[in-house]
Amino acid sequence: MGDQNSQKPETPRSKIEILPPEDRASPWGDAVYSTRQFGTVKVVRLGPVGATLLGFGFLGLLTLGFLFIGGVMLMLLPIAGLLTMGAVLSGLLANPFKRLR
Repeated sequence: MGDQNSQKPETPRSKIEILPPEDRASPWGDAVYSTRQFGTVKVVRLGPVGATLLGFGFLGLLTLGFLFIGGVMLMLLPIAGLLTMGAVLSGLLANPFKRLR
């Protein structure tokens, strides 16, 4: 850490080098990546309409997920009812004076 009491600004230790932008062959520039496994991937900035549509898409997937989980729960409801009825019948038909081991 430097001297905090000094009011003099620090001078640069080396000369700053400004690099010119590289020449890009495609109009997309840095937004296009080519890979061997996945092909060409384009990264673009979303506008307000695209972001809204993407949000609605995520909301739709979330809704479908909740509907799926709800359907699974509804299918498990009769199984839970049968297990409960079996436990109740077992309790009613058992001998209350039977000694536990």
